[in-house]
Amino acid sequence: MNKDNNEDNKELRSENDNNHNIILKNKIICLDEDCIAIKSLSLELKISILMSGESNFYIFTRCKSSGFDESTTVCCISKELKSARKFISFAVLEKDENDNFLIKNLKKQEIPHQTHHIEDLDLSEISFTFLDNGDNRVFVYLKEELQNSNMQLMGDFYEPINTMSNMMLACSGDLVSLKELEIRHIQRDLYVNERNGNNVNVQCCEIF
Repeated sequence: MNKDNNEDNKELRSENDNNHNIILKNKIICLDEDCIAIKSLSLELKISILMSGESNFYIFTRCKSSGFDESTTVCCISKELKSARKFISFAVLEKDENDNFLIKNLKKQEIPHQTHHIEDLDLSEISFTFLDNGDNRVFVYLKEELQNSNMQLMGDFYEPINTMSNMMLACSGDLVSLKELEIRHIQRDLYVNERNGNNVNVQCCEIF
């Protein structure tokens, strides 16, 4: 992916073509260079995915083109086998005795059901917004169909950064198909003000 030159919108990249979903199996999506600046801005990812079987969708931010480090944030959307139940986890990376990174989940919570008309009962769609402020917090915003409100989930145990960074999307398990992806820089204050006028249900994730 290449960085967009439109500085007014601070758009990094958008993918929105429902006829050509990206199958993420054996693929990693990242930017061509470390061009994400979240020292004074926020990184916003608007994502829509289809999940089938037992699958996991990973979002890594605060990483480098060369790989991960201890400041990398991890967010995982997981789906159970033969079920529409989905969960969100916030995690960190820790090194084992062989100096390899392992994912350590710290918070996990079930995602409320989102109404989508899909005939296949094992195929589940989810749309959400991921926000990284560059401090100790990352957020996920979900639409709760039954309560007609926005649900905010948060991981607040990350190491702040002030350097240029990258992001990566990946998956494991049976099938994850990327329907829509929008990546952009946004002003932090503008993002918060937009949600102050909405009915936002703020929840801390239950630790499993």
